[in-house]
Amino acid sequence: MSARWHRALVTESHQDWGSDMGDFPGRPRVTKGALIVFGTSAPIPTQLIVFKLNPENMSRRFDLPSGSAGRAAAGTTENHTPSTQPTETLTIGLEFDATDELEHPADNPITVQTGLQPVLAAIEQLLYPSVLAAKVMDLAARLGSSTVTPATKPWVVFVWGLGRVIPVRVAGLTITEQSFDPHLNPISARVELQLARLNIDELNGAPALLAALPTIHAVTREVLALAETAESIASAPSVLPL
Repeated sequence: MSARWHRALVTESHQDWGSDMGDFPGRPRVTKGALIVFGTSAPIPTQLIVFKLNPENMSRRFDLPSGSAGRAAAGTTENHTPSTQPTETLTIGLEFDATDELEHPADNPITVQTGLQPVLAAIEQLLYPSVLAAKVMDLAARLGSSTVTPATKPWVVFVWGLGRVIPVRVAGLTITEQSFDPHLNPISARVELQLARLNIDELNGAPALLAALPTIHAVTREVLALAETAESIASAPSVLPL
């Protein structure tokens, strides 16, 4: 058993054991995190980056705009609740390893030739507009075809289970290539991604499905908060001196 597969067994928390006889015994059926990329204004994904190993942890930072977090002055009735939403930044670390694929070269010719370069290029491309798409659209326009305008940069959706499907932009990216094959292709790498959650105003021009996601996410958060409130009320007799 490779070190990567052993790590997957240890770190994945969703242990829904499969009963399919064709599966490796004890293999967990896990929900994978992913990045869904929309390279145009059409509601059709142009890229899907699935995490082979889910990150072991994820940090989320919330920052309030300057001047929006202060309380009302003494003696006034002004509501001190911030009128603007906080900005949220998610930081995740992704591990990539081509060892398993290289053990079966006949089944993975692209990995044999290029190592991890394709997946690293796909992540790096999240920072750039597509040159190829722009050229294709320009050529189609010259021929008089009606086309879909490519996005200046791709729209990105971070998927972390059903409850968190969040439109984001890549705010920071660090790629550390850790080992290489004889042709200097990276075969082991760590990627640290900083993802800034997009609000409704920042989704102007995005596919309609993406524009609706912030509202869906906000409603989900409020429903979960209400569920916690209901549970806390049920526990009140054990907390309050009544």
